[in-house]
Amino acid sequence: MIVDVTRTIGQPAIYGLDRPAASDEPTDRIIADYRATMGRMKCAMSERLVRLGVSMAQLNIMYTLQRDGEMPMSRLAEVLNVSLSNATGLIDRMEERGFIERTRVPEDRRIVLVHITQTGVRTLEENDALSDELLRDVLDRLEPAQLPIVAHAMAEFRAALEAATDARPSDRHPASAPAPRSR
Repeated sequence: MIVDVTRTIGQPAIYGLDRPAASDEPTDRIIADYRATMGRMKCAMSERLVRLGVSMAQLNIMYTLQRDGEMPMSRLAEVLNVSLSNATGLIDRMEERGFIERTRVPEDRRIVLVHITQTGVRTLEENDALSDELLRDVLDRLEPAQLPIVAHAMAEFRAALEAATDARPSDRHPASAPAPRSR
């Protein structure tokens, strides 16, 4: 119900669909279309998350732990930009559902480590499958001759994004680098 309300109330104003790009410059048009597209994608994906019974905050935590590996609660709170007590509340609910697990470091029991469980990984896989389903539906609506053009443009866009983000000084804390995994 909340998703339907979000989708219908004020959608043009929220996603910029009622206003043209700031100028006729291709970059401005691309940015405006990108924002509108991502807004619609977020709304559609929110519906799918509701079906999975997962909040956006929980999804973000699971993707963070999957990407960066196990981390202390204090570091997770820092990465999420929330207080330790807020992070603890989120983690409590997620642990109850089996998405994550907490363990104490035997050498220093004050340190609580958090990692994603197999249930959490399966939930992310289900979310990714739903995202893929939506994207396949969108791509099926294009002319077959357009698909190689879109594929090339997406590959170029991704490469440019990687280059732009790799070139900037990292704002990630060294502790957010994935922990080495034993073989």
